[in-house]
Amino acid sequence: MARARSGGGGSGSAWALVVFGAGFFISLLLAIIFFTQVSGARQGQTGAESRLAEFASPTEQSSPEIEGLKSGGGSVVGALLEEQQWLRTVIANDPGKSRQEIGSSLTTLGVDGRSLLQEVARLQNEDAAMKELNNTLEQDLAQARSRADEAEKAKSTLDQSYKDSLANLGATVGQTGDVLKTTQTQIQQQKNTLDGQMADTRSEYVNQITALEDEISKYKFEIARLVKLNAVLSGSGEQDLGPGNLTRADGRIVSIIGGRPEVYISLGRGDRLQMGMTFEVFGANELVKLNEYQQVRGKATLEVVSVDDAASVARIVRLERGKTIMDDDQVVNLVYDPQTVHKFFVYGEFDINGDGVADPDGLGRIVSRINQWGGKMTDGLTYDVDYLVLGAEPPLPTPPPDGEVDPVKIAEYVAAQREFETYQQLIGEARSPSLSIPVLNQNRFLALTGHYDR
Repeated sequence: MARARSGGGGSGSAWALVVFGAGFFISLLLAIIFFTQVSGARQGQTGAESRLAEFASPTEQSSPEIEGLKSGGGSVVGALLEEQQWLRTVIANDPGKSRQEIGSSLTTLGVDGRSLLQEVARLQNEDAAMKELNNTLEQDLAQARSRADEAEKAKSTLDQSYKDSLANLGATVGQTGDVLKTTQTQIQQQKNTLDGQMADTRSEYVNQITALEDEISKYKFEIARLVKLNAVLSGSGEQDLGPGNLTRADGRIVSIIGGRPEVYISLGRGDRLQMGMTFEVFGANELVKLNEYQQVRGKATLEVVSVDDAASVARIVRLERGKTIMDDDQVVNLVYDPQTVHKFFVYGEFDINGDGVADPDGLGRIVSRINQWGGKMTDGLTYDVDYLVLGAEPPLPTPPPDGEVDPVKIAEYVAAQREFETYQQLIGEARSPSLSIPVLNQNRFLALTGHYDR
């Protein structure tokens, strides 16, 4: 009996150990499983926290803005995305535009660096100011329109007054028109009669003046000859002057330049010789006479081309057939006198080249020739003027027809009439007893100064 209890007690302990071992193993297994699950949960938590940190730092997660987004329901990221799309739509009217694109657009618009609300406020202020300015301008426009209406009314009144005055003036002109036409006809008839009488008288005077000019020229040349003759007879002359002789030689040919059509003459800068002067050549013992045209014409013509102190070089520009130039031949110019300065007054238009048309530089060429001869120009006719040189006589202009109103044609007629009257007035003054100035036309002037065709 005692063994039976003893054996029964050992079996129970064994089972107890078995049960305890099984329980311990199960507990250990559960502990391992739980630890593994806890470790995986921690790793998941760490990964979740790492991924959350990519969206918001711990400080940002606890910020009031994030808390506000949490309280609105839904996810914070969804709320942020919704707010971002709303802002992009408000700013750029396009939720798909990127931040860089929006920033570039703002820079282009010139609002970079300022908030949009500030810019909107500024634009609202400008808009208000523009509206105020527009109101002011509208008020000014209304006032201007009012003044324009008043001015239009005044203009209408003035127009009516002008029309009434014009009608009255037309009536007055109509009444006096016949009288004016009759008076114009009478004046024109009287003018035509006077023009015919003046043309006849002028033609007669021109003939008389031409004859007197010829006589005066003959007397002047004779006086010059007698003066030179007196100088020779008194001992200052170089040769005996016979009948018809005009003057003694101005100089002589020193020598012929071989191989060239040039000569040396015995006149130089000290004799007031000028480039371009011309001289006629006569034999050493030949008498210098006037030809039938009251001109001096020798066997050759020289032009001074180089001037030295005591002598000059002249080229031969004309030589008669069968004639030769010799040393000691005489050189003569009718008006050349190193001791006398002749004064000239020149007026008119000149045809130097003889083509029937006044040369644009004709007057200048006449003046240049006078200067070359040592002459002097004057501004008007005075008692000490030696010669009056006139260009072609201007024609007597035809008056414009009755009723001519073209100001250009009237001005042209007035200018032509003034030119004609000035020309005739100069001739009258020069030939007056108080002046008695020789009058030279273009041909006589050129002949007097030894001009020749080059």
